Amino acid sequence: MNTFATIITAKSFNKVTYYTVKFENEDYSEFEKFIIKHKSLKEVHNEYNDLMSLIKRLGNEIGALERYFSRKERKAEALPPEWNKLKSHERKLHVKYHHNLRLYCMRISDEVVFLFNGGVKTSGRITAEECKVVRQYFRMANKLASCIEEAMKDKELSFHGKKIEIEEDYELIL
Repeated sequence: MNTFATIITAKSFNKVTYYTVKFENEDYSEFEKFIIKHKSLKEVHNEYNDLMSLIKRLGNEIGALERYFSRKERKAEALPPEWNKLKSHERKLHVKYHHNLRLYCMRISDEVVFLFNGGVKTSGRITAEECKVVRQYFRMANKLASCIEEAMKDKELSFHGKKIEIEEDYELIL
């Protein structure tokens, strides 16, 4: 059975527009679900706030530069970026993470990013796919990234700067 999702704008800033997806019959988009779940979770309070600040700072000041999306998760990426891959002056943009909060996403360009969902990844040498907490978000992010890539390849979806070019009633089919 097919699952349908619409592409919606999550937030638009000076340099980046963030998009997300909303599945049919769902009340919230994937990114909204991430916010609702983690905004008041005490264990990751600082990490959540820092992640939201990073998204805002990239959106307003820096742009979605590739080095900030260094956590490659197959076709998708995960925020925050890997600490050791940032330049020393960029490390102060966020705290060093202790609880491994991950937000799965897909960077299209310096101006366009899709934000999906995520969770707190189990610490240690365990992959996202092996982690019982984030596995579902990792897999969904990769399915969505594949669908978005396919839609772009088929010219059903395109971007001009920060703007999306898409038919009004277009739906991704998973």
